Amino acid sequence: MQSISSPVQEPEDPQTWAKRIGQHLGLLQARLPHDSPEQRRAALEDELRRALLSVPDVRRSACLDALAARFPSWEFATVSVHSPSALAKRTPAEIIKEFIVLVPQLSETERDQVKKQLAELGVLDSARDPFDAEARTDLQAKLKVPREDPIEPQRLSRLFVALADSMSSLDQLVWNVWRTIAPKSRIRYEKTEGDLRTLVRRSVTGDAEVSATQVQKQLEATRQLISGFIAGLGPAGKTFFSRYQERYAPDAIREMVRAEGATTGLFANTEATCWKKYTEISTEITQTSIETDVKDAVVKYVENLVRGS
Repeated sequence: MQSISSPVQEPEDPQTWAKRIGQHLGLLQARLPHDSPEQRRAALEDELRRALLSVPDVRRSACLDALAARFPSWEFATVSVHSPSALAKRTPAEIIKEFIVLVPQLSETERDQVKKQLAELGVLDSARDPFDAEARTDLQAKLKVPREDPIEPQRLSRLFVALADSMSSLDQLVWNVWRTIAPKSRIRYEKTEGDLRTLVRRSVTGDAEVSATQVQKQLEATRQLISGFIAGLGPAGKTFFSRYQERYAPDAIREMVRAEGATTGLFANTEATCWKKYTEISTEITQTSIETDVKDAVVKYVENLVRGS
């Protein structure tokens, strides 16, 4: 059920408020034709209480009187609108209960404002910094945050959730690809403590066996692998071209024919012999062989990069 207590910029006069609330309550009652009178009364009372949350205490009596005047003989009278004190004089427990119901309906900006007000009243401990000094300094340095700018913990936590999920999925993908194209590589995924998602989960839940250093080590290994894949695309093309030239370029074919002629003593019709030789070895050039050459070039580049060569 959508609340009717949305905050307004300027206070409504009692008649305008009564008209708006009365229309809403009328629609609400029309949607409850099969409920008992007690159920309808309870629903109307709850909705009226929520509506009153946006009305200052000094204006509630006038607003309730205006609402009662619009419906003097209607069933709404059973909600006891003729007695504002019954609603205005609520216990702290009742107010807190209604506040808890209202909080999920607030926008992020409204929640931030409520937290500030509660902190000013001493209900929340605003002095406690959720970051230790070293973590805050690192975060400010890496994101280039001015020291005087605040860091909002709630927003940071939501951002961490998104980044952790994305990085965990990327970590799984890139290592699966690496195992496929380089099954014999000595660069392997360290799974002694679990995958990245498992490491992060164990770290944030306080598992003493998993330190932040272990998580950082896995993140760095994944970063290097991703960097190697991206950076290795250009050199892979150059490597493939060099290998192609070494075996299939005209000069390479002539050298091959001369070497074979020196062995057999046959040098007649050199151009025809070269073409025949190229036709013979060109069958080696297939889609599979090209993919293998490019893949091997990428794997070699990644291994050299990760090992620091």
